[in-house]
Amino acid sequence: MKTKKSAPVNAAPIEVGSVVKANPVLWNITGYFRVKSIRGRFANLCGVFGKHIYHKSVPVDQLIECKEEWYSAWSKTESYQCM
Repeated sequence: MKTKKSAPVNAAPIEVGSVVKANPVLWNITGYFRVKSIRGRFANLCGVFGKHIYHKSVPVDQLIECKEEWYSAWSKTESYQCM
């Protein structure tokens, strides 16, 4: 019998505006995205700084909230350093 993997108990809830990444084991989506909208159990993902939706109907339970991880990586980029 197959069991469905769920998010860790201490994980932050996924809300509109959250910075997330998709579960790399189950989805072939790489990178960080912002949740644009949530419709039931599915979310639309756009770029962190943009409005263009890149992925539609991604199950919310397959997203990982990672705002701190994204900010840590982004703050080391040349774009951030030049600000």
